[in-house]
Amino acid sequence: MGLFCDLSIAANYKSKTQIARVVSETWFAANGYCLACTSDSLKRSNANTRCTDFICSHCNQSYELKTFLRRPSVRLPDGAYAAMMSRIYEGTTPSLLLLERSENWHIRSLTAIHSTFLTPIAIEKRKPLSSNAVRAGWTGCNILLDKIGEDGQIPVIREGAFLPKEEVRQHFRKFLPLAKKSAEERGWTALTLTVLRGLGKSTFHLKNVYEKEQIFSDSYPQNRHIRDKIRQQLQVLRDMKVIRFDGRGHYSFL
Repeated sequence: MGLFCDLSIAANYKSKTQIARVVSETWFAANGYCLACTSDSLKRSNANTRCTDFICSHCNQSYELKTFLRRPSVRLPDGAYAAMMSRIYEGTTPSLLLLERSENWHIRSLTAIHSTFLTPIAIEKRKPLSSNAVRAGWTGCNILLDKIGEDGQIPVIREGAFLPKEEVRQHFRKFLPLAKKSAEERGWTALTLTVLRGLGKSTFHLKNVYEKEQIFSDSYPQNRHIRDKIRQQLQVLRDMKVIRFDGRGHYSFL
């Protein structure tokens, strides 16, 4: 596995955007692997396939590659808002691969944003383009990375070094069961997990989670049974073996 990209393959391109796309996709085609199964290679998607750059022939997991000189930490600009929301509710969003590189195309980091953590509360609607714009009225979106907890942002390369494949895959596979749930349920689970991580403890009590009730209310203002949903989501995370119930309202991370 190499961490330097071959710029010569883009010698015939002049657009910086095209150069970045060709160079990064060629590098990933040679070095990428499926995070959901044991396949050590991915195939490129057909030209003009919507929002998918790579797909696994074995398990059909799809990926979209995005390349940056400096990876965004809060807002990640994406495509049309309506299309993104449609994919989220259909459960067809690909996992995002955020590749950060240096000026001379040395790969600094690669982070996978798990598709199941792309939920409605993690998407921000941008203002429509003005009437003077070429695509007047077009409305894009931002992916709010600060709404996607650490469990949904899985490092593949960190500080210029590949992490062990099995470690990465184990992390990724843990949350695949969420793909079978509705967009709203996935949103609740992802938010609950983010709140639990935010407690900063390896063990916690149910009352600690109840103290964060306002966070849930802000995201789901129409829900009048917040504490019931919190308890339900703790059971979901327990069944996924993310946390363990220790009795008398006590829980531990596994």
